[in-house]
Amino acid sequence: MNTRELQTQLTALGYAPGPIDGQWSKKTEAAVVAFQRAAGLYPDGIAGPKRQEALAAALAALNATTPSPAPARQSMSAIGLAALIAREGRKLTAYKDSVGVWTIGIGHTSGAGAPVPYAALTITAAEADAIFARDIVKYEGAVRDAIKVGLADHQFDAPGSLCYNIGPTGFAGATFVKRINAGDTPARIRAAILMWRKPADILSHRTA
Repeated sequence: MNTRELQTQLTALGYAPGPIDGQWSKKTEAAVVAFQRAAGLYPDGIAGPKRQEALAAALAALNATTPSPAPARQSMSAIGLAALIAREGRKLTAYKDSVGVWTIGIGHTSGAGAPVPYAALTITAAEADAIFARDIVKYEGAVRDAIKVGLADHQFDAPGSLCYNIGPTGFAGATFVKRINAGDTPARIRAAILMWRKPADILSHRTA
């Protein structure tokens, strides 16, 4: 083991060998002595085989007790969210969509949870944004549950937008999801997406 590696390992264990520059210094020697004392070795400051064995054991114990960070939960990008909001619009008074479902805010329906839209219901722009922020988490989760293969970040936006429009149940059973999971070609996946023709509102989501 060279001096730079020794300095790197001592630093990882919380000792202070000075700069990791590969140069043996008084600080490096002091860090070795401190480690030897903690490991029950004779504190002679010499980088011998027993010290190397003790270092390896200490590093293994450190790695075993340090949890790995949780993987990031993939979600729609800021650009994807902005495009979805632009397509859905922000309606502050409840209305019936193209298939007669009461809707409010940024495409919010009772299927996503509270509030339940009804005739004459009004909300503020801030409330519309808050409802959307809560809703989109549900739909992003449905996409992660349904798609079993890795997607690049920019590839997550289209499924997220579609799921928001057709709902988790329709999304999970969709042919295009099955083709994505099967590793089908982009052309066949797109063809399956274009099978969705109802409601008419979905056209912009399919072709975007």
